[in-house]
Amino acid sequence: MSPGLTTRVPMLSNPHRVPLQSVDPSRPCGGRMKGFGLLHLIEHANQVYGPESLVGWAEALPAPLKQYSKTAGLTSVGWLPLELYFSAIEYLIKTHHGGDLRKAIEFGHAMATRDIGAFFRAAMKFATAPTVFSLSGRFWRTYFDFGSLVMTTKNPPTADAELRDWPLMAEVAYYELAGSFVAWLEASKASNVRLSRLELTSASVLSLRLEWS
Repeated sequence: MSPGLTTRVPMLSNPHRVPLQSVDPSRPCGGRMKGFGLLHLIEHANQVYGPESLVGWAEALPAPLKQYSKTAGLTSVGWLPLELYFSAIEYLIKTHHGGDLRKAIEFGHAMATRDIGAFFRAAMKFATAPTVFSLSGRFWRTYFDFGSLVMTTKNPPTADAELRDWPLMAEVAYYELAGSFVAWLEASKASNVRLSRLELTSASVLSLRLEWS
């Protein structure tokens, strides 16, 4: 885990008081993500917290989703409801981290770091932070079946970006995403990567400011 990771992501700002909620797999928002995220998360949980760490989460899933609670029931490229992945993170935070949702930053960072293969990491280490972020935006739909990740302004060593049309109004999801963005930027040649803004400007737009040196 990157030292001081949570100090490099600000508190989520919600000036318009967008209603946020816990993740409920029985009430899907309609968004889906590729299965490798949950696959890696289950493997991570087994390694870090033990093979029984997600039993309570699995038992509470709606019957049609229980098949996805074990790696044997998952494929990397299959589409799954967003709630499966984020409810598992929320459960691990509740049972192992005292319910501190900012711990989702570390989960997002760990999962993104795991997802970046050796080939892409070797290529990205010569690219600037904006270039790597722009590339992650281009490939957004290979991870999720909705929304877009867009860089709106670039003035190195800062840049502004927006995550648009995100459907899951859950604090745990925003912090997980923030951690994953930091991991992607760290794969570039930039150093001291951080976010200085993490703000819900509306129910469907998350505004980001990226900084690096």
